[in-house]
Amino acid sequence: MKVTVKYNPYKVETQIWVNGEEFMAKTKLEAYKHERLQVWVEDVFEMLIEELNDDRIEIDFIGTKLDFEDMEDIKQGYPTIKLEHIAVEEVKDKFSQLSELVQMMKLGPFEKLRDERIERNFQKALNSEFEIAVIATMSSGKSTLINAMLGHELMPSKNEACTAKVSRIKHNLEAEHYSARAYDAAGEMIRFIAKASIDDFIVLNEDPDIQVIEIEGSLPNIRSSQMNLVLVDTPGPNNSMEGAHRQHTLSVIKSDDKPMVLYVLNATQLRTDDDLALLRTVADAMAVGGKQSKDRFLFAMNKSDEFDSEKGESIKGAMDGVKEYLEMQGIERPNIYPVSAQIAKIIRKKQNGYSLTRAEKANYFAKELFLEDPMMRLNEYAPLSPSLQADITDQISNAIDEDEAIVHYSGITSIERAINQYLEKYAVTSKVTNAVNTFQRIVEQEDMNNKLEQSILEDAEQRKEIGRVMETIERELEKGSKAQDFKEKIKSMNLKVDKFFAPTHRKIFTLLNQEMNKLRGNSKIGRFEAERLLTKLTRNVQLLQDDLATDLDKRISEILHSTAEGYVIEYKNHIKHIANFESNAIKLGGWEKALTIESVDVLDLIERFSYSQDEKVGTKLVVNTQRKWYTFWRPRHVEEDIYERVEYINMKDVAEEFVLPIEEDISTNIQAAHDFTKSELERLQTFFLGEIDRLEEVLRERVNQIRRLAQENDQLEERMQEKLENQKWLDEFMENLDGILELKIKEGVQL
Repeated sequence: MKVTVKYNPYKVETQIWVNGEEFMAKTKLEAYKHERLQVWVEDVFEMLIEELNDDRIEIDFIGTKLDFEDMEDIKQGYPTIKLEHIAVEEVKDKFSQLSELVQMMKLGPFEKLRDERIERNFQKALNSEFEIAVIATMSSGKSTLINAMLGHELMPSKNEACTAKVSRIKHNLEAEHYSARAYDAAGEMIRFIAKASIDDFIVLNEDPDIQVIEIEGSLPNIRSSQMNLVLVDTPGPNNSMEGAHRQHTLSVIKSDDKPMVLYVLNATQLRTDDDLALLRTVADAMAVGGKQSKDRFLFAMNKSDEFDSEKGESIKGAMDGVKEYLEMQGIERPNIYPVSAQIAKIIRKKQNGYSLTRAEKANYFAKELFLEDPMMRLNEYAPLSPSLQADITDQISNAIDEDEAIVHYSGITSIERAINQYLEKYAVTSKVTNAVNTFQRIVEQEDMNNKLEQSILEDAEQRKEIGRVMETIERELEKGSKAQDFKEKIKSMNLKVDKFFAPTHRKIFTLLNQEMNKLRGNSKIGRFEAERLLTKLTRNVQLLQDDLATDLDKRISEILHSTAEGYVIEYKNHIKHIANFESNAIKLGGWEKALTIESVDVLDLIERFSYSQDEKVGTKLVVNTQRKWYTFWRPRHVEEDIYERVEYINMKDVAEEFVLPIEEDISTNIQAAHDFTKSELERLQTFFLGEIDRLEEVLRERVNQIRRLAQENDQLEERMQEKLENQKWLDEFMENLDGILELKIKEGVQL
């Protein structure tokens, strides 16, 4: 059976034909028509077999090479299916094409398209940051790995346990040096260094007044593809860092925008409790969203060169251990990359002309290990696509010297290729689509407006009929009864938020109960052990509190967005209701679209709402992470002098006393978030009700404009010629715009 599958990552659209006939409609596949392929690629063959009742299928896949490789990877489990690639043009310069279209708009004949807001929104979409967050536990070699990627000793690696800074490295390929801006907790810049060195960063990291360090410089081995990349070095979960920093790390992991996360593990020291809470959050994020959610998490198994094959140790065995460890935390099929960051950093430093320390020189001369022991060719273990593996193999074959080959053997280039592939497959396509969407809707509206005006000018009967309809609509607007009915409907919309917070409530109390059971399982233990357990538990509870804070923050944002979306849908239906006058005399199909008000969309509404009042600085209700365990636990449990006189502690009793204030805090914060959200929803509703009057005025002006146009009879021919020329410009512009998002089959390829 012949099946053709076409997937367009820019439009996020899948089309399927069976024996030349459209197939997706009225099948379960239709639900995925506008889903990213990677969300459902793992199920696509199974669904095709079920729908076709046949497992002998020949599939032609029309799409990019990267998307085809995802299909090819899943296909390995289906030996009766044949899969062929119909190659498309891999357009590399869509961003410059978009910029040219923006300039075309600014010079075009339509005033609305020259509105500076359009270009501002376009630039905002084009310049939005894409984060690659680097997370690790202590002694994993995270700083060494980052320095290896930079090819330069920049991030200090000592005193990791005390570091509480977030370092953000903004990619600037043109920068000759790394500059640094240091900010305090209030966001005020307190230091600037134009040409920063490792010594400067050591000082900055030891300064207690500094919370965030912004670095600008080159990430030389990451292809930016016009992405505004930021590599974020976050303190590990066992650092005594600010709660805001922990919450930022959790927010990145949970983000719907799916930024990349590079999780660095010490291959020789697994199974610590330090990162369990963080890995649990990673597991939750990877469980939803299909293959993309898995692709964005890279697990770097660092210090892989420390395994000795002569002692029976192996990289494969170590990777199996890491896989088992991660699967125990709920992370299925993790992407594990063995790497020796140390040798990669040393060689790249040497290649870039930097001097090596005495210890680095000794390590450099131990590089023969990577040449003599085949097990140390770490690149061969990386879960890369066949094309990327082949590319690295070719580069090793063509290496100018041993050092260049060893950099590949170290595994660092495999991680960099995986990052580049994710950027190209997901981030770049999404950015192109978002940039197009910033002005596609308003261009389409201008197209409809121009066609309506042509219809009015070329036909006297059309002018008469459209004028009559506009007068009828105008009377309805003046009467105001439908607007009032619509306002009443908005007022009556259900603003209950209880159901939104129920999952968060269940999740946090389940996790808290699990932590408490660790105490309840100990009847009597010594004082020192009790303090160790409680200190550890307090740290875990702090992470739970941060997890709760980020969950609540995300939940509030989702509720506000979905409510705003509901209002916009209702408003558009309201406009359709007002313009619902059947008129067979109007020849232009869909003419009522000319009444659409271009400023009404969800993002615009949220932005207007958000900036209509002061920003909510300080009103975000989260757990106070500054409260140390001894300030809310010790006074409630046991006085210090009593501890001095007893030898054992009944931890069951302590557990009950310990948990009570925490449960109260959590319940208070959830209820506060609930109340805050309800007040925000009421504020959004009040704001939108006020917006209705403004939107009605805009609509009234548009109706009046069309009515006046229908009544005019002067210079019709001249004005008609103008509209025709405008239409020619619009047709060309829209063709170019659609072309950016289209897939073009490569020249010479036959379907």
